Amino acid sequence: MKKWTFSELNRDMVRKLCSLYGLPVFTAMLLTIRGITQREDIERFFAVGNELDSPMDIKDMDKAVERIRNAVVSYERICVYGDYDCDGITATAILYSYLESVCANVMYYIPDRNTEGYGMNIQAVDKLKSEGVSLIITVDNGISAIEETDHANSIGIDVVITDHHKPLDILPRAVAVVNPHRSDETCKFRNYCGAGIALKLITALEGDEFSIMENYSDLAAIGTVADVVPLEGENRDIVKAGIVNIENTERIGLSSLIEDAGVGNITSGAIGFRIGPRINAAGRLASPYDALELILSEDEERAKEKSELLCSLNSKRQEIEAKIIEKTDDILKNDPETANSRIPVIYSEEWNPGVIGIAASRISEKYGKPVILIAGNEEICRASGRSIAGFSIVDAVFACSEYLEKYGGHPMAVGFSIKRENIKPFVRAINDYANKLPYMPLAEIKLDASLNPETITVDMADMLKEFEPFGCGNPKPVFGITGAVLDKITPLKDGKHLRLSVSKGKSRLSLMYFFTTLQEFSYSEGDLLDFAVSLEKNEYQGKENISLIIKDVRYNKEIFDTEAAMYELQDYELYKSGVCKKEIRGKYPTRDDFKILYTFLKKDARERYRADVLAYSVGRFASKLSTPLKAPSIFKIMIILDIMQELHLADYRRMADVIYVHIPQAEGKVDLRASEIYRRLEEDIRNA
Repeated sequence: MKKWTFSELNRDMVRKLCSLYGLPVFTAMLLTIRGITQREDIERFFAVGNELDSPMDIKDMDKAVERIRNAVVSYERICVYGDYDCDGITATAILYSYLESVCANVMYYIPDRNTEGYGMNIQAVDKLKSEGVSLIITVDNGISAIEETDHANSIGIDVVITDHHKPLDILPRAVAVVNPHRSDETCKFRNYCGAGIALKLITALEGDEFSIMENYSDLAAIGTVADVVPLEGENRDIVKAGIVNIENTERIGLSSLIEDAGVGNITSGAIGFRIGPRINAAGRLASPYDALELILSEDEERAKEKSELLCSLNSKRQEIEAKIIEKTDDILKNDPETANSRIPVIYSEEWNPGVIGIAASRISEKYGKPVILIAGNEEICRASGRSIAGFSIVDAVFACSEYLEKYGGHPMAVGFSIKRENIKPFVRAINDYANKLPYMPLAEIKLDASLNPETITVDMADMLKEFEPFGCGNPKPVFGITGAVLDKITPLKDGKHLRLSVSKGKSRLSLMYFFTTLQEFSYSEGDLLDFAVSLEKNEYQGKENISLIIKDVRYNKEIFDTEAAMYELQDYELYKSGVCKKEIRGKYPTRDDFKILYTFLKKDARERYRADVLAYSVGRFASKLSTPLKAPSIFKIMIILDIMQELHLADYRRMADVIYVHIPQAEGKVDLRASEIYRRLEEDIRNA
């Protein structure tokens, strides 16, 4: 389940844009929703080749440029110190290849994810000193390297830091710290990724933005999309220019990777889901140097070898990731305490630390809450956390820093290392932090607007293309079709997908629901539903058609409040975690509630329900009884299921918002007070 949030629409502004600039209503509506209403902003949004702000506007850029230029001229040994993810690898490639092109004495170094971890480390600094390095330039890391920078200084190595991660309270004592998120920063645009900062640095060094964008925007675009930074402002300009350059790339390695990855049209989606993951796979499962060498390769045979390796590693990564998610589901199914916690923290000695980040992202999306996975069988374990919009996972982790060794990240993603002995106190501390909130933010889907089915045309899909590239900060538009009757459900492709025929008024629509089986689709023909859809254009037998792709579905808000049900589930989870809110008294299940739910489950043929479907179905059942009764809330339903399970009246398990229930044959009457859960609930009610 997700909270649906519709964007506010200023209809007067839509009419104004149509009148002033001759824009179609659909285009004007989307621009207004995105807050792009001034002529200058509209022109920049749709243009290609916009001029970027001067890189010298960024704090310490002048110091970085001066030190690097002096090192180039005096032929000092320079090391570009990168990171092992796609952003860090592309940032390393950008700065290294530029410095090499100006005949600098340059090398690169990327730490090993498993043995060294993220960022600078003292052993690596010592190694670089032994190789004659006198200047380290970090890309996509370094902002938290306080001790490491001091050590470098003490042995005669200068450090220039370029990074985009959240700074600590103090900055490293480096020659220059180029990070737009510094508290004293005044530059206009700040949301670059590591590759974006590297691009700004070499633009400052070269003094010619045109040549830099022509030669390096492709790599910066890949890093920008892969690191999921907002595709707005200069990031949008970089990605638009980069996509054009990728389409015409002369990089042998990149061309080979595009071919082996089966990429057709170069879009932000192709970068994010086909190219970026393969570059990332090298650092996760093997060596980031494999990906870096691919990008820098000038030998076709070598490039092909590395490209095939990256594709193979990505397939292996997908297999490992699937096993981690399966294991996590199993843990959450059998460990209600962890499943009901506001921030599930799950540890395994078996997991590969290089894959837990992306697995955490999938699990967070599935369960609709922040998730942290910890991996490792040594004294120091590595962790990755992912969050949902509205909850800063990095702030939560930083609040528990007394238990951590190293940590860093941003509101939606965090990484840290922790001693095994500190995992349990950390779990308590971070959930104590979250439990102080009345409610956690709800997982949500943002919709641009509701569409009248009668107004949907193929032209809309063409207009949407003008808004690409899509991504963080400029998401692909999602629209609501509300209050539609589900007329027919048709399984497709051996039941792997569904086609739903729906009607609203005189309009008839066909919607596609991919990767959803009939068993997984809980709703029934005749239900009044709301659909969140994206628009796609397809061609069949020479005719262009519009396809409506379902992103989410819920009961129409007029008949069921999904958002209220999600908060009820939070109350239930908080209660099960041992936090009893005063409001609990009004949510005490009565004997009638028990009777309604038990009778419904015995009569209903289904054993799999989405939580909202179960609550709505029970409510409809209660209203049709000979003596209509008020339906129990989802909070009450979950408590009753717990008690029924304890008394062997039901066998149930919950996976995220899906509930599986089996009612066995029962003999004789059962005393509810025989349930420890029931007695504890009565006591909690009295004490609330």
